[in-house]
Amino acid sequence: MALPMVTAAMTTYNAEATVIRALASALNQDWPTLEILAVDDASSDGTVALIEGFIRERATKARPIRLLRQPFNGGVARARNRLVEEACGEFIAFFDDDDISTPDRVSRQYARIAETEAALGHDLVLCHTARLQEFPDGRLHYEGTMGCEHQVVPFGSAVADRILLGRLSPGVIGSCATCSQMGRKSVYRRLGGFDPTLPRSEDTDFNIRCAYQGGAFAGLAAPLVRQTMTLGSEKNLAAELEAYTALQTKHRDYLSRQGWLEFCLEWRQVRRLHLSRSIGPVLVRAAKLAIRHPIKLIRKIYWSLPAHQTRRQHRRWQHDVALSSPAGPSKS
Repeated sequence: MALPMVTAAMTTYNAEATVIRALASALNQDWPTLEILAVDDASSDGTVALIEGFIRERATKARPIRLLRQPFNGGVARARNRLVEEACGEFIAFFDDDDISTPDRVSRQYARIAETEAALGHDLVLCHTARLQEFPDGRLHYEGTMGCEHQVVPFGSAVADRILLGRLSPGVIGSCATCSQMGRKSVYRRLGGFDPTLPRSEDTDFNIRCAYQGGAFAGLAAPLVRQTMTLGSEKNLAAELEAYTALQTKHRDYLSRQGWLEFCLEWRQVRRLHLSRSIGPVLVRAAKLAIRHPIKLIRKIYWSLPAHQTRRQHRRWQHDVALSSPAGPSKS
């Protein structure tokens, strides 16, 4: 039985320092039927020239490498949607332009997807791997994902609730970053791809919409992706809050149906004040929240405990971001 083609799909933007090693990581996958497809989001540095040189030196008939160029910097969602439109593979595995994947990543993800589809009887499955995050100061952090081997594979509302509310249920602990994601091309097309109106968290929104349709989230506990945690103005705390707010706004009907909209809106104000270091107002709002929604507040705090280490690492990283100089357009 012939193995299906997989498209190793990569968005790039001003990544001349890292894109070659990322492309090599994709090309070195042990999957026999593979194409490499890169979409450059209007880079202003030497990224395109480097990719073109890589294609001349490394592309073969058996392992083609294609480069597509966006006419303007439209953001990562548009670039990923172009990848979905142009991919020749039956499956798409997303790679980032500054990350490195182990050679067996695609083959192990394919096997995980196949066994999950067989167990569930449908193909609405996304597979993520754990990641080893490398911070600018050299720190390494293991970031797990949900639905790993020997765990319950979560699906549907369990995943939507974890993302939007924080609710714990079997198998849902761990994050689902697109840089470690693989799924059928038909799944991405069926769900309408990534939302280009969201400058950030378009990947989180995609996962939520997949969950709404009953999608399952299978994972691999091995850190098959080494993720470079780069600095940039789009990764500061204010941008994080803006993305969080945009997700709440888009999915407010779901939050309302779950009975959590009022709490989430008030919790957002607490986070905003905390960001501005307004300690007194934070305490006042938190006290009011405890009076108005005591059970929900207790649950929210309890549900957040498993991610404590991740939040601590990211607070240090975002402190470094705040000290760095602003970057230009958003990175794809």
